[in-house]
Amino acid sequence: MRELIGAAVLAIYIVAFWQTGTDPVTLAMGLPDMARFLASMFPPHVFAWDQPYFYNQESEFQYILLAAMETFQMAVLGTVLAVVFGFVAAMFAARNITPNFWVYQGTRTLCDGFRGISEVVWALLFVSMVGLGPFTGVLALAVHNTGALGKYFSEAIEAIDEGILESVEAAGATRTQVFFHGIMPELGTLFMSYILYYFEHNLRQAMVLGIVGAGGIGIELLLAMKYFNFHKALSVILLMLVMVIITDRLSGMIRKRLVGGELVVVT
Repeated sequence: MRELIGAAVLAIYIVAFWQTGTDPVTLAMGLPDMARFLASMFPPHVFAWDQPYFYNQESEFQYILLAAMETFQMAVLGTVLAVVFGFVAAMFAARNITPNFWVYQGTRTLCDGFRGISEVVWALLFVSMVGLGPFTGVLALAVHNTGALGKYFSEAIEAIDEGILESVEAAGATRTQVFFHGIMPELGTLFMSYILYYFEHNLRQAMVLGIVGAGGIGIELLLAMKYFNFHKALSVILLMLVMVIITDRLSGMIRKRLVGGELVVVT
């Protein structure tokens, strides 16, 4: 039986390699082209402090900085909305605190639907509703991550010690009180880890969403590549990288404080 499973997995890999055109030889032959393309991006463009950016009142540097800030704000708002609605979904998608079968299954299915569609697709859908701009990105991030966080929060709740929930319920607590006084003190650290992870994820996705019309710094990268301004494209990429690194370091510091017990979750 083990040999049969191994053969099936190998066959799947072989078919996948064939149908996707995956070819290590083609990759190796394309490396010189990639090297020439990367070389054409150096040196990176230096954004001028005093040079106007097209018809905007801001200088080029100010405009790019505002675009980066817009991307960061999209990630913040998208994450906050996803956390709020994710907690609401989790209260109805956890089997141990939602006895009603249809409510439980319906909420789980809704979460699967939200997270099953990528942020880029959600952004394309929301463009037809609210038009181009960062609001589209906020909605796309919020909807997708509501499904993802609702799923992970609910699974964490289902794994909690039943004795904790029973003791809170025995005092006559409502579902909301059970959540804030029984679940949050126990799982607050884990929830915060999920939130920080998805904030980092949303920052990266917010950069990508700009390419499909959601504003932010992503549109600057798209325009730079479209007009073959590779020096500027490299500068935008480096700025994106700096934003991700800083966010990762700050998140790591918060996680360290959480694990060390220095940050207390208030209920």
